[in-house]
Amino acid sequence: MWSQASDVQIYGTLLPFMDHVKSSGATAAGLSPANGGATQVAASAYTGDQGNLPARNRITSGTSNLGFRGSFKVNDDLKVIWQIESAVSPDGDAPNSLTSRNSCLGLEGSWGRVFYGNWDTPYKYPLLFVGALRGLTPFDDVLTASPGFNVPGTTTQSGRINGKADAAFNRRQGNSVQYWSPVMKGFSVRVAYSANEGTTQPTGTVPSVSPELWSGLLSYKAGAFNVSYGYERHTDYFGLSQLGGSPGATATNAASKDEGHELVAAYGFRTGTKVSAIVERLSYDTDETAAGKVSHYERDVWYLLVQQTWGPHQVFGSYGSAGAGSVKVAGGGPATTNGLGGVQWSAGYTYALSKTADLFASVYGISNDRSASYALFPPVGSGVAPGSSTTGFGVGILYTF
Repeated sequence: MWSQASDVQIYGTLLPFMDHVKSSGATAAGLSPANGGATQVAASAYTGDQGNLPARNRITSGTSNLGFRGSFKVNDDLKVIWQIESAVSPDGDAPNSLTSRNSCLGLEGSWGRVFYGNWDTPYKYPLLFVGALRGLTPFDDVLTASPGFNVPGTTTQSGRINGKADAAFNRRQGNSVQYWSPVMKGFSVRVAYSANEGTTQPTGTVPSVSPELWSGLLSYKAGAFNVSYGYERHTDYFGLSQLGGSPGATATNAASKDEGHELVAAYGFRTGTKVSAIVERLSYDTDETAAGKVSHYERDVWYLLVQQTWGPHQVFGSYGSAGAGSVKVAGGGPATTNGLGGVQWSAGYTYALSKTADLFASVYGISNDRSASYALFPPVGSGVAPGSSTTGFGVGILYTF
């Protein structure tokens, strides 16, 4: 008879935030690559005032969630582990499926943890800790892990969907298996693979594609200092098709490779000051052979967050900058990334009512150069027009249990 011991925990986060937000300054119509625009942005995308979003009040739920997790002890060095987590909407905006957030079933021992599930990729993991609160809000970093072009700042996908999210690197990825090593002398490793369930049958004019994802993270922690290097590769996701490139899987565009490299570091001083920083490069490549079509895009970004706490009080400020990057077209013709850069900033205050509850307030904004379209999380409306700047301010409450 096996010895059986199990435990179950119910947990959750509620993060409603009410803010006033608007966008302005969308680039006027008439811009094109020939007169200061970017190769990847169509002339029809420049809309002027028609692309600005009217001021509005809204309530968002951030990363509010409800979850159940537990383990089953098989022997002294082996446990079955499981988790079922759902997004919830305190504002009532959106229903969610039961396993819409981190959910898994796996095994754990002194050798580490391995599981199947729908889970944040290793590449995303360190980004979650570069924020003033325990959860994502509209004033958190969206410059990293997104190339702009209204690609979402974070996404949940089981594979390629032939949409904007295909170009995102801040992912909760389904159809995946992960391994987490134990911590050894401060070092740890996470590796994930998302299966190529979306492999297609070739036709006489369209090649077969095999969309799959690999993600890895190497981390080191010593006292108040921690640093991580993350790498992620998407094969046949054709992220470039969402950034002004040709549609994927055509007679002239048989395959793609999208890559992310990130370095994330943080240090907490004894004075209550914490400084966190991110540097990142995203690159998108296809096998495009049609002359004049975009075949490569890459851009670099950096982001800095400073937090100061004393007792229950915290003030924070952040600033990040995305470069315009570089672009290539098949056949080596002329191409430009004029105006594809942007900056993001925030400042705010939190007051800890207890270890599990905080009141907070923030003012924040994203300023896009004339051709760029970086958007908040969650976005305002259906997306921002090239060149528009989004600003907002608001107050909220955080409770975890």
